[in-house]
Order: sequence, then C-alpha cells, then structure tokens
Amino acid sequence: MARAPGSEKRPGWHWSDYWRGGRAEVMTVEGPAGPAPLDIGDLWPGFFRELPDGARVLDLATGGGQVARIAWDTARAAGRRLEVVGVDYADLPPPGGDGPVLMGGVSLEKLPFDAASFDAATSQYGIEYAEPRAALAELARVLRPAGRALILAHHAASAITASAAAQLDAFDRTMGGGEALRRARRLFAAIQERRKPEVTQVAHAALREAVSRASARLPVAPEAEFARYMVHYLADLSQRAGAYEPGSALRRLDEVEAGNAAWRQRRRNQLTGALDARGADEFLHRAGRAGLSTVERAEAHDANGVLIGWRFLLQRA
Repeated sequence: MARAPGSEKRPGWHWSDYWRGGRAEVMTVEGPAGPAPLDIGDLWPGFFRELPDGARVLDLATGGGQVARIAWDTARAAGRRLEVVGVDYADLPPPGGDGPVLMGGVSLEKLPFDAASFDAATSQYGIEYAEPRAALAELARVLRPAGRALILAHHAASAITASAAAQLDAFDRTMGGGEALRRARRLFAAIQERRKPEVTQVAHAALREAVSRASARLPVAPEAEFARYMVHYLADLSQRAGAYEPGSALRRLDEVEAGNAAWRQRRRNQLTGALDARGADEFLHRAGRAGLSTVERAEAHDANGVLIGWRFLLQRA
C-alpha cells in the first residue's frame, strides 16, 4: 500500500496533517450520515470542576486540544482559572488567542517538565498509543503527590474500534494493494514524458481496468466512505486524463498516497491500542508499578449508552 516516504520514523507523522487542518475532535465514528464527532458528554467537566483555582493540568496526546479547551472553559465558567498544557507527538498548529498552551513534537515517554509540576492530568485516546511503562512512569513523575489523572482509553469492544476495523477492511478490500494508484501514476508519467501514443493508450486502458476492479470490490456500507471517495477520484482521472496537467496530477497523487498512508496508520494504531479486559488489567498493573494507584476503573458510554472506551482514574502516591 501507499506510504509517506521517510515519514514513518517521525512519531506522530500520521496525525500532523489531521490536526494542522483545524480538526478539534479526537475521534469520529462512521454512520449512515457520514463521519460524526464522538459525543463525550459530561465525562471531563466534572473532573475539572473539582480542581482548585490555579491548578496546573497536563493533557497527554492533546491533538487539537479538545480536552484542554474543555478544562479551560470549565474553569472560566466557574469564575476560576486553570493553567492547561497539552502535549502531542504530532506537529500542532500554532496557538491562537487566549486558552491552553499546546506543544507539538513531545514524546509521552520523555516529558519536558520538572518532577511534581502538575496537579492533574488527562488523556483522551492517547496514552495507550505510547510505550506504556515509560509513559506511565513519566506521568507519575510529573504529577504532584495525590495528583490525579483521568484517562479515556480505547476499548477493544467499543463502537469506535468496530468502526475503525470496518473502515480499514473496506478500504483495503477495495483498493487491493494500491494497484489503481500505481496505474494512475504510470499514465500521467507517460503523458508527462511524451511517450509514444500506443504506450499512453496501454497505460490509460490499464488504469480504467484497475478502477473497474476497485469499483466492483467497493462495499455498500457507511464504513466504505473513504474507499468510495478514492474510487471516484481515480475514476475521474481515468475518464478525464486529458483535462489534467500531468505534473500537477502526479503531485496530487503523491499527496493522496501520503494521506492514505496516514489514514491507514491512524486506524491501525487505534486497533492496536484498544484494550480488552486483560489489556486494561495490564495497563493498571503497570500504572501501579509506576506509583499510580487505581481510584476508578469503568467502561465509558456516550449519551446514547454506546460503549466508547475505558475510564481510568489514577492517583499519584
């Protein structure tokens, strides 16, 4: 399949463009009307209301800063102030205006903060992506004694995990290893290089055949929306190849391949990071060894009663 050349070695590469695009929500679930932002309901405000005025809060794997902003807004609505810092592996857009401080390019396994420098911490679908022993040890290190951390982690049986698995399966079955993208690249390279007409004609026919095969494999399901977009994009290239400047078309194909690689990597990471009951036990055991006791462990549900993850409340000794 397509990949982002040289990008895989940079932690968070597959999230950087997502957050730079102005997204705020950390997760969406495919439904009949398309992707819908996850409804996290009142999971976070209650936690932030209990914090004293002036408390320092660290949001791990903050992404677009959704939880960090909830912390900031919850305190402000109560006439208080929280100092909120969000960190993420990915490159983040520059902060704008008043609000939380968001820092990109930060490893959860090596936080750039002094020991015992935060009163509380949060993570919404984030810390489970990290190397757990190192990340939990760092979390314990930067929390002050009796400081608490509220974590919403991926659940192996959640609607989010099921949606990610279905989307990835639909895309991989449809795109079949990226054949149609390779055919499109060969066609526009032939046009750009002014190859003989018969060479270009063969490349054009090969692209049309690859698109036809991909279209035949396309499932009729909401989870196939991204795969459907790719089929329509490639069909347009095959039908209107002469309307595109070849150099521009090739650059766009590079962008599409990099975007596909990032999209697939995000979903693979979701599936790998999702915790079943045994995985939740192991996570909390590691937290205990790092000096974080378990105050609460529960399954989290949205406002409609749909399972969306694990809720872990930890406390520094």
